[in-house]
Amino acid sequence: MSTAVVSAKGGVGKSSFCVFAGRTLSQHGRETLLIDMDVGVRSLDLLLGVAEKTMYNWGDVLSGNCDVKKAVINVAPHLYLLAAPLSYPENCTKEDFKSLVLSLEKDFEFILLDSPAGIERGFTFSAFSCESCIVVSTQDPISIRAAGNAAALVRTFGIKNIRLVLNRFDKKSKTGICIDDLVDEVGARLLGVVPEDRNIRAASFGKELPYDSKASLAFVRIAGRMCGENIPFRIKNL
Repeated sequence: MSTAVVSAKGGVGKSSFCVFAGRTLSQHGRETLLIDMDVGVRSLDLLLGVAEKTMYNWGDVLSGNCDVKKAVINVAPHLYLLAAPLSYPENCTKEDFKSLVLSLEKDFEFILLDSPAGIERGFTFSAFSCESCIVVSTQDPISIRAAGNAAALVRTFGIKNIRLVLNRFDKKSKTGICIDDLVDEVGARLLGVVPEDRNIRAASFGKELPYDSKASLAFVRIAGRMCGENIPFRIKNL
C-alpha cells in the first residue's frame, strides 16, 4: 500500500515520523520503502544515516539515467529508501511519478511518501500517486487547522483512507483541547499519538529509539494498526 505522509505546516516532525514508522514496520518483517518527496531539500538519507550511500534518486529513474533497482537503497533488513532529486526532471508529470510508485508496489508491503511541508508540487505528486494518507500534526491550534486543510485537500484527489497522527503530544499542554476535539477538527480517524520524547531527537541520523521509550512504544502500536491489528489507544499512559 502506498501512503502519502503529509502536513500543511512545517516543524511537526513529519519526516521523523516516516523514519521511525518505517523502521518499526521493517523490524516486524514488513518490506517497507520510504520515498523522499522533498525535492531540493531532501532529508531522509541524512535521518536514516545513509547519505554517503545515496548515489541516485527517483528523478534519475524517471529521466532514464538509472534503473530503479540502483536508486533504491537498502537501509536495514526490510527497510529501503528512494531519495528525492535536487530538482524535478524535465517534463516530469504526476502521471509519470504515479506509474513509478505503482511499479514498486509489487515489491513492498508499505510505501511511505514523505511529502514536503505545505501544499506544492511534491504534495500533489504524493496525493495523486497514493491510495491512503497519514496527516501528521502537533496539538497546537495552528497545526491542527493546517492539518484539517491538508486532509480536505487530499480528499480532492479521491483518497478516502485518511488518518491522523498527533506527534510530540504533551498531555500537560495548556491548549485546553482534548484529543477527541482535535480529531473532529481535522476530520480524520486517529492512527496514533506519539508523546513528546527527547529520545526522538537523540535517535535521529541513523540511530534507533530505545526499545522501552514512550515514543518507541507508540510507534509499535501505530505500526500494528497500519498492519490491521486492533490495538486500543492508551492516552493515559503517554
